[in-house]
Amino acid sequence: MKSKKYIKQFVYLLSFALVMIGCEYHPPDPPPVENQPPVITGLNDLSLPLNFGTHEMDFANYVSDQEREIITYLVSNSNDTVITISLDNTVLTITEVGTGPSDINVFATDGHEGHEVETTFTVTVEGIWGAADYTGNVTVGFLDFNGFGEGHIYDNPIPGLTVEGWDYDWDSPVPDVKLANNDHLVITNEVDRQWFWIDYRLDGDYDFTGKKLRFDYSYFIAPALTGTHWDEDEDLAAVDIRLWYVNTGWSTGGAIYFSSLGLEYSTDWQEVSIPLEDFGSLWEMPVDPSQIRYIGLEIWGGTSSAPISFRLDNFGIVD
Repeated sequence: MKSKKYIKQFVYLLSFALVMIGCEYHPPDPPPVENQPPVITGLNDLSLPLNFGTHEMDFANYVSDQEREIITYLVSNSNDTVITISLDNTVLTITEVGTGPSDINVFATDGHEGHEVETTFTVTVEGIWGAADYTGNVTVGFLDFNGFGEGHIYDNPIPGLTVEGWDYDWDSPVPDVKLANNDHLVITNEVDRQWFWIDYRLDGDYDFTGKKLRFDYSYFIAPALTGTHWDEDEDLAAVDIRLWYVNTGWSTGGAIYFSSLGLEYSTDWQEVSIPLEDFGSLWEMPVDPSQIRYIGLEIWGGTSSAPISFRLDNFGIVD
């Protein structure tokens, strides 16, 4: 009887084991992987400094594809006066043309229908900014050029400021004096036998005894300055710039030439400050800072192959 009992138990256990094996869980097959379009990340707006020349960026650092398929790109640029662009495989080259913003549109696809993605980012080429605002005590005879606009001075007049251009035959060309970035002047003379005159007129004679004429400059280029005047010294090869001031009746006045100041080319703003008493005579008039109505600049002698050009800011009379 025991043997029959054991046989029954064995058969039961074997049957249970077979049932359990037959009921083993088999998970369903995973769904098929769907091909995904490319993804663009991190392609943010870009600011580039003036004179950067060229700048490269590799789209492989910004565009990914789950299946690692070959990505095809198309790019477009909104403003060819600021930058131009070219694309070699995945590398975009940005070339400087001017200053300001330009939008670049990037289109990418892995070749599958409906897998086109695109984005736009802005490239801004920074212009040259004016000098830091002067923080000392200024007088009514001071200009910082802030807030007067952008472009030629004739199109953006500054109250009290007059710009006149002449050639050596006393005809009147248009002098190249421009406001840049709404905060400083760019002055250029590159026309042979031309000179021009910039003056700032006050509302009356002022006593500026003990004060200084100061200005900031940058990017100064010029042929060798001669310390002579084309008309007064009858030197048609003369090249120079003259700072000056006079009273209402033009009976007293001082002058000083840039050739005596030792200005040099620099992309950084440089400061010049000259006591008014240190000016020499203008047209043999007495030097008298106690009565000043006009202050200004006179430029002559630049040519297209050897221009006079510089940037000017924070110009005028200070303590």
